[in-house]
Amino acid sequence: MKDKEVKDTQVAKYTKSVILSADKLRWNRDVLAVLLEDKEYTLDEVEKIVDDFNKREVH
Repeated sequence: MKDKEVKDTQVAKYTKSVILSADKLRWNRDVLAVLLEDKEYTLDEVEKIVDDFNKREVH
């Protein structure tokens, strides 16, 4: 039973290339291409990265 509980809490992770090809995120494709490293991210992590970028102050 414990193994099933662990599987239920796992969140899908996606590579940079998969994220860049996703229709859901196409409006941010250029920003994501610059901000993301070549590793795996959850969708929540990607949204936070974009949100933090959008909140930065321009000098």
